[in-house]
Amino acid sequence: MSTPSQTRSTGWQMAAARRRIASRRSWPANLYLNSQGYYWFKHPETKKTYGLGRDFKLASAKVRAANAELERRKGDVSLIQRIDGGDVSLRDWFVTYEAARSSVNRHTLRGIQAAANTIREMDFSVHSISKITPKQIADALKKATEERGPSAASKLRGTLLDVFREAIEHGHVEVGKNPVDAVFKPEVVVRRTRLTLEDYRAIYAKAKEDPANRWIANAMELALVCGQRREDIGKMRFDDVQDGFLLVEQSKGREGNRAKLRIPVSLRLDALGVTLEEVIRRCRDNVISKHMIHLVQKTSLASPGGTPSLEYISTMFARMRDAAEIAVEDGRTMPTFHELRSLAARLYTEQYGAEFAQALLGHKSAEMTALYRDSRGREWTEIRLQAG
Repeated sequence: MSTPSQTRSTGWQMAAARRRIASRRSWPANLYLNSQGYYWFKHPETKKTYGLGRDFKLASAKVRAANAELERRKGDVSLIQRIDGGDVSLRDWFVTYEAARSSVNRHTLRGIQAAANTIREMDFSVHSISKITPKQIADALKKATEERGPSAASKLRGTLLDVFREAIEHGHVEVGKNPVDAVFKPEVVVRRTRLTLEDYRAIYAKAKEDPANRWIANAMELALVCGQRREDIGKMRFDDVQDGFLLVEQSKGREGNRAKLRIPVSLRLDALGVTLEEVIRRCRDNVISKHMIHLVQKTSLASPGGTPSLEYISTMFARMRDAAEIAVEDGRTMPTFHELRSLAARLYTEQYGAEFAQALLGHKSAEMTALYRDSRGREWTEIRLQAG
């Protein structure tokens, strides 16, 4: 009777591929010998066989040459190519791409690392980056859509598009031959609900009910009036106000390439009837702190005057939102703190125009700001008549 260890060993042997006999372990892959002493080659993909005669040295040389040619056709980057620097695989190039972005904020870096893990799992990642085809990219995105959803696949496509664009800049791929360009972007249905001004007022009022929560009310008002991201709101300090301007170096983007804004504290959001200076003044209280957004009561993780974590800002906003009983349509998800930025874009576009909203949000393209200005069907568009 076999022992448990013997049973496991037997099971492993059954699952593993059959090993070559000792006398054939030095043979090249895909070379075989039949019982009549005749050598033959078996194509690893088509499984078609080809006779090679009875001379082992000749048959072995032919098979090694065939194996090398098959690898070349696949686009696998050989060791010699890598040493000479004449070619680079997608996997190796992504290492360079990832290293160049080590200074981005942790959320962006996390997305890049997730894409890196996915790319390493792709069978063709060992191929020359110059030989990868749109079909291979399309198949990979289809798989990502099926396994992780269209949103994740869309982000992966965006990363791959940038990876190949940079490879073109460095001469690894010919200009005009980015294989990602020819692949349609996975259709993404955005389910997160936009925040309306009425929603904001209800949530803000709920946050103001308890003095211990006034810091989240301040964070909401500051985010809406200055239009900045949660990451930038959380790190704002009172000494960031200089010569009548609030100085903001945005967190998103690579170091040295991040938007730097000088926002006048006289900026007024008419929809709220308040200026940025007034909001900053409200952030000052009897708790000593360098930070505009700070806790006013001791928690298990921080003392009064300490800054709340980004996760805690989101959590408290969600609590106030739920307490305000904000309703959403079926199939939609609740608005998050980030939706304050979209609301700011829409309100300032109405007040000052699209170019002002783009500058305030720190976007490099009008297309990105347009995404934020989209209310996703939550607001009515007023048709205004021109006089005369």
